[in-house]
Amino acid sequence: MDIRGWSVRGRAVTSVLVLATAMAAAGPASASAAGASPGSPAAGAVVHRVSPAGVSAARGFWTRSRMAAATPADGGVVHMTGGAPANAPSATRFDGVHTVGALFDTTGTQDHFCTASVVNSVTADIILTAAHCVYGSSYATNIAFIPDYNRGHAPYGEWPVSSITVAPGWMKSNNQNLDFAFLTVTPPSGTAAPIQSVTGGLWLGIDTGYDHPVEVIGYNNTGDGPIKCATNSFKYSVHQMKFFCRGFWDGTSGGPWIVNYDQRTGSGTVIGDIGGFEQGGDYPWASYSVYYTWPTWQLFLQAQGLPTSHA
Repeated sequence: MDIRGWSVRGRAVTSVLVLATAMAAAGPASASAAGASPGSPAAGAVVHRVSPAGVSAARGFWTRSRMAAATPADGGVVHMTGGAPANAPSATRFDGVHTVGALFDTTGTQDHFCTASVVNSVTADIILTAAHCVYGSSYATNIAFIPDYNRGHAPYGEWPVSSITVAPGWMKSNNQNLDFAFLTVTPPSGTAAPIQSVTGGLWLGIDTGYDHPVEVIGYNNTGDGPIKCATNSFKYSVHQMKFFCRGFWDGTSGGPWIVNYDQRTGSGTVIGDIGGFEQGGDYPWASYSVYYTWPTWQLFLQAQGLPTSHA
């Protein structure tokens, strides 16, 4: 495996990418150590395979008008407006980046959207989002990822989801400490290359520490394009992180928290995604994420069909 470390604010950050199945069986040292901490929720994996017919249906479902009419998957949350810290920054609109995009799905008869990002993997076809974006009491359908989506434009095409991997604890009780999911995506018609080869990807950061300067990207219900915010993450609880930034409303769930973000290449290390406590937060100026440790790493391996070890 390739484990790359560097210092951010005096703490070593470990970004882990499995490069071979045989080497993955040993598991990363940082992830194993993290899993030993008291109170870590059990993970395992529940993998839902989308049928070829389902993938085909999703491929033709998302017209420009349907995407424009979609509502946030976390809609209906009552947001409060007062109490923002005086020094909290504000999110800004931008043109987008190819490693992050809008995630569209259908729940019942309702069309929804969230945010997702591409993560580097052996299979080169994995994206990361919040579990509540794809599973509530049943799986969402017609799920498709549109990298760099902006005002109805899909410069890298539509990538239907072929499998959804969530933790059993999320499926059983919507455990807020397991509010993350890894999805596999299939190429658009006429394209054979996996998504990582087309858009690049973010490294997955495991047990990185809570306090970092981060760039957070998401898709808001207040606009038809992406927003971003440079802010700082910090500890909220053992299994949760938090940041302050005004303007993160419904739809930003699943949005990546990126360390060492490079706007030009779309690269960096994702250490969290909006979700977890209050499904990401009841205030548009305060957002949350699960703190990634062994359960996240284990689910990531299992989403790729790789063996896991927790020695």
